[in-house]
Amino acid sequence: MSSIVSKSVEILSTLSLAFIYSIYGIFLSILKLYKIGPKRFFNKIERSKPPRRALDSDYGTHEMMKLKTSGITLHYVSKGSSNQPLIVVAIDQRGYGLSSKLPSVSDYRAEVLAADIADMIQQLGHSCILVGHDWGGAICWMAAQIYPHLIEKLIIMNCPHPQAFRTTKSFAQIRRSWYMFFFQCPVIPEIFIHSDDFSFLEEAMVEQPMGIVNSNNIEKEDLEVMKYSFAQKGTVKAAINYYRASFRYRSKHSVHEPITVPTLLIWGVLDQALGEELADASTNYCHDIRLKKIPNASHWVQQDVPDLCHKYMDEFLNEETN
Repeated sequence: MSSIVSKSVEILSTLSLAFIYSIYGIFLSILKLYKIGPKRFFNKIERSKPPRRALDSDYGTHEMMKLKTSGITLHYVSKGSSNQPLIVVAIDQRGYGLSSKLPSVSDYRAEVLAADIADMIQQLGHSCILVGHDWGGAICWMAAQIYPHLIEKLIIMNCPHPQAFRTTKSFAQIRRSWYMFFFQCPVIPEIFIHSDDFSFLEEAMVEQPMGIVNSNNIEKEDLEVMKYSFAQKGTVKAAINYYRASFRYRSKHSVHEPITVPTLLIWGVLDQALGEELADASTNYCHDIRLKKIPNASHWVQQDVPDLCHKYMDEFLNEETN
């Protein structure tokens, strides 16, 4: 009985917060429309061709893979060859960029996204060191939970373990997560993200308080690559559906069982979206974890201090596995 009451209270609290922050998000959208005017607010630049930086061969080769289980196609960039010790594969998860867009919110459930990763690992035919940041990190946590036999080591950047995020609640974190509640509102979040030619990207990536600390580490060309990705038909709705699915569906797989894969969690302490306490709480859900906190880095820790992130990753990968 108590569990039913507790679950009912949780649902009512979530619905209330979604309503409150939807109103707040709608207010911000109207305010932005008023401040910049409808012409600029609804401005849309056509991006029919990828920007030059996206096609730079120094970053690797663009490829597509049709997954055997789901039948969807994922876009990825690979760097390296079979005669080298390491091949790097960077994936556009379903819904993003040139990867398949699915119509339903349920198509973006965490375990479905984790199954995509498992399929790709198996079809590539290599042992895997899985690396993820933010939503990529969330799916990596889930993949390591369900498919530990496919993953040699796990590296997460500024994304808490799902159960740590769910149970480590504070008013400050609820305020930081306001946009997640706003994204439960229909249509308006998509309009807001599209507005002023995706100006939210500059606001999130460059401007304070959310933007990176070391602003020299991101250039206009980098933002243009992101805008091209978001400009692909259906991407914005798909990206928001990640949040909608996380609120509507709970995984059928237990997230209470600890992660058994050796794990490195790198955390930029100046993250304005996710509190530092979530990093500490995440260590309770791993058998074998190293937590590296970086005081002078933002949510975009790999962009802020790439050399230090690489150092921690290199040390972790060269550890002897028990």
